[in-house]
Amino acid sequence: MEAFATAADLGKKLRRTFEPGEETEWIDDLLADASAHLRSVIGQEVYPTTTSEYVAYPSGGRVDLPQWPVVSVGSVTRDGHSVGFEYRPGFIMVRDDAPCDVTFTWGYSVIPAELKRLACVLVSQALLPLENQLGLTAGGLSSVAIDDFKLAWADAGASSGMALTEHAERAIQRQFGQGGIDVLEARW
Repeated sequence: MEAFATAADLGKKLRRTFEPGEETEWIDDLLADASAHLRSVIGQEVYPTTTSEYVAYPSGGRVDLPQWPVVSVGSVTRDGHSVGFEYRPGFIMVRDDAPCDVTFTWGYSVIPAELKRLACVLVSQALLPLENQLGLTAGGLSSVAIDDFKLAWADAGASSGMALTEHAERAIQRQFGQGGIDVLEARW
């Protein structure tokens, strides 16, 4: 999957230029890792816009759509014949519980600014330890001293690697995951 940010995006935020070639490839790889982490926190892909088809097994006539945000529902069919459906945020309703084929389009067409920003934040957290050859798991860095070079950790590395606070994780799950659908479903 495509990263939420590029080396140029990160360079702009850090007021730094990454050298073309190996350094830019390294930063782009880190941004891809950060984007994969964000997707795992969200619990789905969210970007780019994609059309998917799958076999759905309705329950009480309800078919939950497995990706969010839903752009459109293209078709619902059984044995090649159209099935009537009603779209609701995050799911569709059909007449019965017989399996059906659902084709729908989901995802953002433009990378959400918050996801781009968070990918840059995650990589910028990792850069100092990486550039000092401390590896990927040197999280929780609290101070750096220049004279007699020294690095100190406030939490003994408990925030190792690319990590977000619990609050930030909950916020992006609510904003970009299917967590926001529950409120809409309760009204239906």
